[in-house]
Amino acid sequence: MVTDQKVISIQERLKDQAFEEIEELFYFANEYFGEYLLHLVDDFIETEQIPEKIASSLIPHFISWAVFCHHLPDTKKTILEQYLNSPEYKSRRNPRIHRIISEWKYASPGFYIINEFYGDRLLVVHDVLRMKERLVAIYNEIYHHPGDHDLLLGYLLPAGDGTYSPIIDFFHIPVHHKKEAVHRIIDFYNKKADASDLEFYVHHYPKLLSIVSGALQQ
Repeated sequence: MVTDQKVISIQERLKDQAFEEIEELFYFANEYFGEYLLHLVDDFIETEQIPEKIASSLIPHFISWAVFCHHLPDTKKTILEQYLNSPEYKSRRNPRIHRIISEWKYASPGFYIINEFYGDRLLVVHDVLRMKERLVAIYNEIYHHPGDHDLLLGYLLPAGDGTYSPIIDFFHIPVHHKKEAVHRIIDFYNKKADASDLEFYVHHYPKLLSIVSGALQQ
């Protein structure tokens, strides 16, 4: 029993240290790609005509996509991949923590319906496009507890122990907009789905955010 507790304690520490790396990653993104990210955001808001009141909540999720999923035009790599190859990261790379973080290269955002709450920060969600369940543990300092029937938008990262955690707090689509949003999202997915879900999100996530914006204005 003591041994099991020690193993769990080690896993928790590794998980905590891995997710602490997110702050360093976003600092790196701002330091080296800040102007590029601002250009992407401005282009997204202008092209998709996102209202200011919605943009303020959606833009953090757009930036998460731009850091974790979007391929930079010059290198064809993501900012996450650039960070993992940077001297800043390599100088303090821990192999056990890196095993968790390296899996983030294959993660992508999604839309989730809540199946069950196990506690204030532990819940089971159902991915409406991938048709899979995820056990989600919330580590973010900023977290707004969702309503039972909300549709959640967010970027879940594997935590190395079978659970997932969002990069930032979920974006909540209230129940009275949920049906319209799900209908539009699934319809777009069926028309545009690429060879893999990851490729779909690489190319089409900004448009999905625009679809969410449109549904919220209905």
